Amino acid sequence: MIHPESRTQCPVCSSSELKLFARAKDTEYLTSSETFTYLLCLRCGSVFLETPPVDQLDKIYPPNYYSYDPGGQSHSAIARVKEFLDARLFRKLLATIPGENLSVLDVGGGSGWLLSVVRKASPRVKHTQEVDLDERVRVAAEAAGHAFQCCRIENFSSKRSFDLILLLNLIEHVPDPEVVLNAMRRLLSARGLILVKTPNVDTLDCRIFRHRNWGGFHCPRHFVLFNRQSLMDLGQRCGLRVCKMFYTQGAPQWTVSILGWLATKGLARISAERPLYKHPLYPYLCGLCAAFDWIRSPFMSTAQMFVVFESDRQ
Repeated sequence: MIHPESRTQCPVCSSSELKLFARAKDTEYLTSSETFTYLLCLRCGSVFLETPPVDQLDKIYPPNYYSYDPGGQSHSAIARVKEFLDARLFRKLLATIPGENLSVLDVGGGSGWLLSVVRKASPRVKHTQEVDLDERVRVAAEAAGHAFQCCRIENFSSKRSFDLILLLNLIEHVPDPEVVLNAMRRLLSARGLILVKTPNVDTLDCRIFRHRNWGGFHCPRHFVLFNRQSLMDLGQRCGLRVCKMFYTQGAPQWTVSILGWLATKGLARISAERPLYKHPLYPYLCGLCAAFDWIRSPFMSTAQMFVVFESDRQ
């Protein structure tokens, strides 16, 4: 029997040509004992939750969710390297955008810690705006000097347009990614860029852990997962043009896959109070997995991908 809220069409291309891809549980935060079903679209290759728990966001994003507490990993050498690489990427993107008073919007970035990295990357960034669904992060975001609004991005309105919009590890969390990208395009300045980062479903770690609670599922928080072509095609349908696409390492994705698998074998202990990202092995596995992805990146697609969009009306 089909659940009343079950998807019967692909949320990316609307195809009804679907098949079972995998079943998975929440091995990261233990917010649910339910087994979730992921479907594969035979037309575009996207993977998505059959019944995304859109009415349980407070449950599946607990107070100790990693983006609410970025300071929890600030001591990690891996975290410092990641911040360095993020800052370098932001500087390169901002250097291509003209103007002396740039505005940057981060969607779903929690406390706005990435916006702080952007602001440090260029003195031309004068306004930073965070939009997030969780009111709990408002104090931290505003204390860091960012404007904050608690709402869905499709409900966000602003008198200003934005020169850089960050959609980093967010588009996979929403039930209708087309609605989100259309909202991005409306908020984008004529000279602006949208930076999207998301897991890559067409990658080695997915093939290895597909039936072992693959970390890319971030189950049940990732509702829709893309491959390279399906994400670029979606952007084009939303009036966006691809400027650049490239793969990057996905160490946390690999690490969660490995630790989650070890936990199912009784070889790693996790609990709701200590999710996987706080496991003592986490930073060490992250380092090894990041190195592995960087080594293999010249030869094959890796665990995460970036796409830079601009408006096709420029």
